[in-house]
Amino acid sequence: MQFDFNLILDFLNSIPPEIVDAGRRYLIALVLLAALVIISKWQGLGIHDKLLIGTVRGTIQIILMGFILLELFALQNLWLILGVLTLMCIAAGHTASTNLDDVPGVFKVAVPSITIPTLLVMLISIAIGVIQPIGEFVIPMGGMLGGNAMGTTSLVIERMWSNAQKERNLLETALSLGASPKQAIDATVTEAIRASFLPNLNRYAALGLASIPGLMSGMIAGGMNPVAAAFYQVIIFIMIFLCLVICGVFVGRLFMNQIFNERYQIEVLAARE
Repeated sequence: MQFDFNLILDFLNSIPPEIVDAGRRYLIALVLLAALVIISKWQGLGIHDKLLIGTVRGTIQIILMGFILLELFALQNLWLILGVLTLMCIAAGHTASTNLDDVPGVFKVAVPSITIPTLLVMLISIAIGVIQPIGEFVIPMGGMLGGNAMGTTSLVIERMWSNAQKERNLLETALSLGASPKQAIDATVTEAIRASFLPNLNRYAALGLASIPGLMSGMIAGGMNPVAAAFYQVIIFIMIFLCLVICGVFVGRLFMNQIFNERYQIEVLAARE
């Protein structure tokens, strides 16, 4: 049986020119990755293995996502689009749980804490006419909401867990004086939510002066009017801030059950001195 090389040629010829151009530029960009690996080895940073694995895995994942989005955008079914966004949020919850694998119950707290605020803010934005109900807007902007919610979730959980370990005696004293678990842990949750805001607040303050954030840059690169792209960038910041507040509240309430039992006793072991 002889292999027909014309099939390969036909397939290569069917690839859109913009994909061919992007692929060529990607291969050239690997030179920068090689330089990064060399610097990592030279300085003994020990990050080159993770960089290489992450690049291979990330490339495969994002290209597969690109093919999925091609089909999704062609269908333009809002419920299907929201379904994909939900799966992305679940994946974000899994990522948060793997990064905090020494903390119990992260996955079951992270998934609703990321998914519900992301979908809620997105649906409200669609309902009031801020965002068009099409995949080209919902998926990228929803992904930004979910990504930021994942960061807030990880930060709040880590702060609550470490605080319960380091300040166990203080928390127990507050409980013995009649404070509820919510009152005892509220300051930690508030501090963590504020901390999760800082990176975005810094970017917000420098908007248009020191930086042009990702959404605006992508829209400009895609051919959108820069002024219109600027409006969308401010919109996504407002959406992110709302999502982070809701996410922080969800995490604080849900993860509290991992720290306190139904008798208001702390379940976390004290940190070793």
